[in-house]
Amino acid sequence: METFKPADFNRKADFGTVESKQNPNNGSIKKTFVNQFSLWYAPKTRTLNQQYQIQGTALDNTKIIVVRHNTAVEGIQVVQIDGVMYDVVQYSPDESNAIITYDFVTLKRRS
Repeated sequence: METFKPADFNRKADFGTVESKQNPNNGSIKKTFVNQFSLWYAPKTRTLNQQYQIQGTALDNTKIIVVRHNTAVEGIQVVQIDGVMYDVVQYSPDESNAIITYDFVTLKRRS
């Protein structure tokens, strides 16, 4: 199991949903992010070997963030970091009996 220092969790991510809202001026529909909650996260970097292994798969061009274990993350489909929306590709919770557990969330930038 990987351990993290509290100082590693120095970035904030907003977890939520996307809603389609109509513009009252011209009637066009725009997808907007609706924040449900925010969590501090630690970015997880992959080794070069791991990067080579996922090339050409569904996990290509994704990034991993690590959050303290939180059951609310399980139903979330969209994460916003620094104004950029990401789809949750994979959620890997740590359900061990350890005192401090971490969840790994794999994100892919929305196009």
